[in-house]
Amino acid sequence: MNTFEFLIAKTIKLYESDTGWGDSDEWTNQDFVILSEKIQERTGIALSHVTLKRVWGKVKYDSLPNTHTLDTLVQFLGYENWRGFRSQNGNGTENAITVRQINGNGHGYTSLSIDYCLQITYAYVCSL
Repeated sequence: MNTFEFLIAKTIKLYESDTGWGDSDEWTNQDFVILSEKIQERTGIALSHVTLKRVWGKVKYDSLPNTHTLDTLVQFLGYENWRGFRSQNGNGTENAITVRQINGNGHGYTSLSIDYCLQITYAYVCSL
């Protein structure tokens, strides 16, 4: 999972929590219609239910969402824009950190990217 995919997954989880509708894998077309209306009420910006379904992966679409769509999605959640959301939740840089490698003799170090560590943490949290 790359940083963008991680941030989209985080956005989706925040929407599931904010709406109280539970796992978005179970959302229906009508849920996306209602969500579209809620987004417009809260942000003043219209995103179609089809656009939302594309972001959620419910409709096959090979392009990435545009900046306007991303900004609107996170503004609904209280962020100023996608850039601010990204900087607070992982800006896509591969900052390396050094962690102690666990092996039989306790020797050696390895380097992991922060993105990778976030992905591991995210996968763990989602499995709870």
